[in-house]
Amino acid sequence: MNGTRWTALALSVMVLLALAACGPTETSPAQKPGVVYVDPNAAKAPTAAPAASPTDAPVVPEQAPEQEPAPAPAESPAPEEGEAPQAPLDLYFEYRGVRIEPMMEAAPVLAALGEPLQAFEADSCAYIGKDLFYAYPGVQLTVNEVEGVARITVIMVTDDTVTIPQGLRIFDEEEKLLDLLGGTDENGVYTYRSGQTMLVVQVKDAGDDGRRISFMEYQVAVDQ
Repeated sequence: MNGTRWTALALSVMVLLALAACGPTETSPAQKPGVVYVDPNAAKAPTAAPAASPTDAPVVPEQAPEQEPAPAPAESPAPEEGEAPQAPLDLYFEYRGVRIEPMMEAAPVLAALGEPLQAFEADSCAYIGKDLFYAYPGVQLTVNEVEGVARITVIMVTDDTVTIPQGLRIFDEEEKLLDLLGGTDENGVYTYRSGQTMLVVQVKDAGDDGRRISFMEYQVAVDQ
């Protein structure tokens, strides 16, 4: 190849290079129908937050159901007007700090009370053998043998120096007896029972002082 052909060829190449440099840098491909094409160089718009649905409601914390107040305890019915409350009787006698009841063994009681003012005996009409009597200031004890054991069978109050645990003493008014123990008058005698103990109280007319207690004695209760 001679110099003229080389020169012509070089010029042709230079012309082609120049045309390529001045032309568009990128050719757009053919667009297909039904397809949306987005310019990749376009500025992207900020993404908007999704709108709240009208059905969305604020969340309310669930509250525990209210508890009904506990019912108040039932009250005991009050006694009717004019009716005095009746407590069960606890019939016993106490003397010099010693509790004494009918049918108690006599030996420990007599030892605790000490020397009596007087002691004597008589034929018994209620028990086998003898009635043994032990007299102390304001009190007299009767002792009998019951099934081979010496037991206290009667506790008698002898004067107004002794007040029994039920709150009474000799010469108290009948009204006081009724206020403390109640009861029914049977020919001037009131009788009270508790377990194997019976309290017998006698009232007598004391003239202007009205009816007053003249006798009080604890006995062994008998079946009626």
